[in-house]
Amino acid sequence: MDNSVVISAGKKLNITKSVAHEDLDGYPKVIFLAEGVAVFNERIELLPLISDFLTDYRRNYSDQSVKTYANNLRYLVKYLTTYDDNHVGSKRDDCLMTVHETEIQKYFDYCRNNKNHNDVEKPSISGKTLSNRDATYNRFFSEFLCNPPAGYKLMREDNPYGNGSLVVAAKESLIKPALFNDIEALLLVANNEREKCLIQFMYDSGVRRGEVESILQNSILQLSRESRKSIIVDYSTIQISSDYVAMEIKGNKGRGREAKFRNTVVSKETINRVQKYHSTLEYKKQKRKWGNTPIPAFLNQNGNPYTEKSVSKLIKRLSVRALKFGLINTMLSPHKIRHGFGAMLLNSEDLGKTQLDRLLLLQQCLGHQSLTTTEGYTKIPIGVWDKLVDRNGIALKKYQLMRKLKNRTRLGGDK
Repeated sequence: MDNSVVISAGKKLNITKSVAHEDLDGYPKVIFLAEGVAVFNERIELLPLISDFLTDYRRNYSDQSVKTYANNLRYLVKYLTTYDDNHVGSKRDDCLMTVHETEIQKYFDYCRNNKNHNDVEKPSISGKTLSNRDATYNRFFSEFLCNPPAGYKLMREDNPYGNGSLVVAAKESLIKPALFNDIEALLLVANNEREKCLIQFMYDSGVRRGEVESILQNSILQLSRESRKSIIVDYSTIQISSDYVAMEIKGNKGRGREAKFRNTVVSKETINRVQKYHSTLEYKKQKRKWGNTPIPAFLNQNGNPYTEKSVSKLIKRLSVRALKFGLINTMLSPHKIRHGFGAMLLNSEDLGKTQLDRLLLLQQCLGHQSLTTTEGYTKIPIGVWDKLVDRNGIALKKYQLMRKLKNRTRLGGDK
């Protein structure tokens, strides 16, 4: 259902297929949603408990997180009202008012099993995904129904999560970064400089796919003129060498519904490559449509900015092409490229005197709230580093890798 989760600020929703039409004559075909979150089941019935929870939750978290939580809760409700004898026939999301912890555990067992109750084959769900759903349900019951925020009434006394998690935590998985050779492969199969510049910039900056659209041409121009800039990390100043620039990134929306800004370290080699692309006839023609509006640094063939989805599609398309030519062994993704940035920075000894210095810098560049999250990058298998050394076995600096990448992937006839 396309409108199962509606995050609205005055949006009209077509509900002509709602089951409410079966019982109520004259039920409206279109409803107008006020500010907030509305979650619907497959029968296009509003799920009020979940909607209220996520309307409050959205004040401090991103819309993508809201959608993930909404779907996790919808999955539980659908299971309970379809397969659990105590809740079959329960209306909307009323089952969440009485569901017991053992019934939620049965749902997790159902997810692990590769057959449903009719012995029909279905895909089983990984432990990591189950842990994510478990965390959603824990927050819903512990911080909303059973311990409501200001402005909401207490909905139920007993908490199925009163004793903590209901699933065994998923085993910690090692970060699998895109390596230098992987990125080089994507650039080699790209047909134009705009795609090459975008992927090299993502690899060199660690930006998320959803942040690409906010990178502006004017920011690249200003950075190309800078020679030195410092980054402040945990009350200490890390001086970045003249081979890099510190770039401010407008992060995805977080707490308080406000943009989160952070600094990351980008090699001058990459900035210069992007700046050179901006001087091409193609880019100059595309930017005319923007007039006096701030111009995105990366525009697709139609002169539109790269969105979160279009970035993913681009990397998927190039990965398929690189796999076909035998240049890579597995599909790449925007997040693997971001992981590749982390691995590269930690191995670049000119970006901090110690591993801890580089770890703190990486935390700042990636926008992690907790250093524990960043520490996952220190557990990357040592074999990965073999890809980041020169012929003499000496580890290449980050800017040297970017120079190498630029020189080996340029096309004389780039558009």
